[in-house]
Amino acid sequence: MTPEQLLSEADRCVKCGFCLPECPTYRVLANEADSPRGRISLMQALAKGELDPGARLETHLDRCLGCRACESACPSGVRYAALLDAGRALIAERRRGKPLLHWLLAQLTNPERLGRWSRVFHIFRRTGLPALANTVPSARLNRLFQLGRQLKQGASVKPGLYPATLPTSKQVRLFTGCVGHQTEPHLIQTSLTLLNKLGYAVEIPEAPICCGALHRHNGYSDEAERYCEANRRQTGKSRAQALITLASACHLELHEHRASRIPVINLIDFLLGLPLNEFPLLKPYTGRVAIHVPCSSQGDCSRELLQRIPLAEIVELADNSVCCGAAGSYMLSQPGLSITFGSAKIEHLKTCPADILVTGNTGCAMQFRQLIEEAGLKTRVMHPVELIHQQWNED
Repeated sequence: MTPEQLLSEADRCVKCGFCLPECPTYRVLANEADSPRGRISLMQALAKGELDPGARLETHLDRCLGCRACESACPSGVRYAALLDAGRALIAERRRGKPLLHWLLAQLTNPERLGRWSRVFHIFRRTGLPALANTVPSARLNRLFQLGRQLKQGASVKPGLYPATLPTSKQVRLFTGCVGHQTEPHLIQTSLTLLNKLGYAVEIPEAPICCGALHRHNGYSDEAERYCEANRRQTGKSRAQALITLASACHLELHEHRASRIPVINLIDFLLGLPLNEFPLLKPYTGRVAIHVPCSSQGDCSRELLQRIPLAEIVELADNSVCCGAAGSYMLSQPGLSITFGSAKIEHLKTCPADILVTGNTGCAMQFRQLIEEAGLKTRVMHPVELIHQQWNED
């Protein structure tokens, strides 16, 4: 989006204020500059050259979660998320700052590099030095170390074509993403196994490619587009009938930017679309399952899927319309606010205890695992598909 396009889209905002009560950061900070209409005004001034990129301007834009709650409240239909990405890209272009963030994103979004860092981190943990690192007065560094404990050791699913357990011509491609390789390898393996059992051959890409969302939302739109184009090239060579996604943020990025030559479908929706005679029989589950709906999951169907589990008590976590504070790299760039939003969710979980909390987003899962552990709760965090597979009745 050019500065002229940014201004054209921003002019649709009539500053009515309907977005204010929907904005999590405005509700917490009560600062007009930390509201959607306030940020739009700042971006307009930036695009017109009336305001130079600087720490104060960046602070207000960086505090935005990108949850898009304001979009559903806007009577003018302003595409706020696109404006935010464009504003951040304009800052990155004019200021060319944040080299450390740029380097960190390059590590997080490359599965091979992240795998190496995972091995280094686990060696580091065994030395006992993390206790010393926790004394460093840096909230961002401390948060990085805390979340780093979720990195798994060992390789994720190897690339290749995994045939179905039954002879079939049905074939899908699994979008494994980047961070999920190290934080949720079990989800990838479970999804692969489940699809094979349902009669689908599954492609695991030789060189997994990031969807580009983390780069786009931090102002590096050119890099995000390169990732999208790489995914288009990869899927253009595939014989699969669909690209199956596991993380809602990846799905949204791939879908909105048409980054696939084959249809993109979330695994939850894919399972719900199966004929009933192809859907597996599920064992009863006599516990409570709470659903967290990620901001990036438009029209989340987790409840509909999980209600197929006999006897399970399925509830939605209170204030599901409010972001949990994960928001991609927000956990690292704004640790204080991230924990504030996440802690509110934990309080809801204490009020309505659940055996399992399900969420369809990698970042949300990381946020909940960390805060649930710190709160001393016994709730397990799972992807909805993992629970479906757990209850698969193979007798």
